[in-house]
Amino acid sequence: MVETADDVHIREGGDGTYAEAFSNKVLPFALSASTEATWGHFKGSEKHLGNGNIYEKSAEHHDEPCTIVEEFTKELFSRRFHADIKVKQVIRRYSEPDRDIVIWVARVSPAEIKHKSLSGLTYHLRGYAVTKSSSLSTPGQEVSQLQCCSMISLDQDDETRYSADNVRTLSNFLIASTALKIRAHQDRIENALVQRALQEQTL
Repeated sequence: MVETADDVHIREGGDGTYAEAFSNKVLPFALSASTEATWGHFKGSEKHLGNGNIYEKSAEHHDEPCTIVEEFTKELFSRRFHADIKVKQVIRRYSEPDRDIVIWVARVSPAEIKHKSLSGLTYHLRGYAVTKSSSLSTPGQEVSQLQCCSMISLDQDDETRYSADNVRTLSNFLIASTALKIRAHQDRIENALVQRALQEQTL
């Protein structure tokens, strides 16, 4: 697999400051297989793994357009901290001739980090996964490119209500946890493609 390093930026937008985590991976599989594996991952339950465990979950699936509305409770972790969160999330798929886009928007509350109670502090998570043909494709080998991005922003009222140290602690925790999750998305999509290819070889 060809992979670029994960990238994290702090940016300013119309809704204030937000953190952006980005990662890019090239997969040696056809675009049609890669787009279906990506959507299969995000419409299933495996997308929740990689940075925590699900306690409770409810989901509504809508066929047209490809939309999922979820509510769940999750134990979230990074390498240093743990938090219990409640999430309301919408996931939607957009298919175009030359690329496939999965987007998600979530509101998360409350956040209680081990040793640092931030009860009531909410944040917003937006992200996307784009699957498209790679420029590395050749006439004999189609290659796909998977780009994942997550953007995290705190409620502006909470940023002024809580101390700078607590907000910084939460921000660092969320960035680390989100980076873990992006890598998990890519690894699980890649594993699904490999498993499917192996199954086809045995038929």
